Amino acid sequence: MLSDEKKSLIEAEERYRHQAASKIRSELGIIGQEIESIEKSFWGKVNELLNSNVGMWFLSSVLVTGGAGAYQIVQHHYEVQLRNRTQLITHQFEIGNRIQNMKYFLRKAKTVGEAQFALKSVFQSKTPVDPSVEKLSLTVLYFNQYQIKGNENAKVLEIVRKLEDQEYLLQSQKPTDPFPEEQKEKLLELINNLEKIQLQESKERNH
Repeated sequence: MLSDEKKSLIEAEERYRHQAASKIRSELGIIGQEIESIEKSFWGKVNELLNSNVGMWFLSSVLVTGGAGAYQIVQHHYEVQLRNRTQLITHQFEIGNRIQNMKYFLRKAKTVGEAQFALKSVFQSKTPVDPSVEKLSLTVLYFNQYQIKGNENAKVLEIVRKLEDQEYLLQSQKPTDPFPEEQKEKLLELINNLEKIQLQESKERNH
């Protein structure tokens, strides 16, 4: 039978996944509207051009052979943009999910085994917001995110590297051994710093 604490955790995780899914759907709706608006504007200008004398000449000499190719280029551009935005949102929510997961289980860790369980989120998700990110490590999630954004945060990658090192270190210890409070505090400090940067980047993204 599940304890009240376990039930609360499951309910919190379900709420987070629901919020993540709603946010992703909302963002995709906005992107779709943006693309539709841009396409209408684009083809509106094309129609204006075609209704002019210059446009008629252009249509007869160029557009007949090149119009389909131009449309495909425009369509491909926005498909790539949509795919990148979807991946970015999913990765950002998954990173936040991992951070909260690590914090929760690490705070309650009394043994090395419990700390090992908490830090598994560095390499694999316990409760993924989407199946596509379940087995991606934090390093890969951040790397993919920074590739899309076109820049990277060296401080974030350094923190993640330290968490990976600590996870490897814990794997060499006996799961039944007590987990030192000092070590727990150091790990929580790293995770809290990661969370602060994540929140800051989220605020900047929404402005």
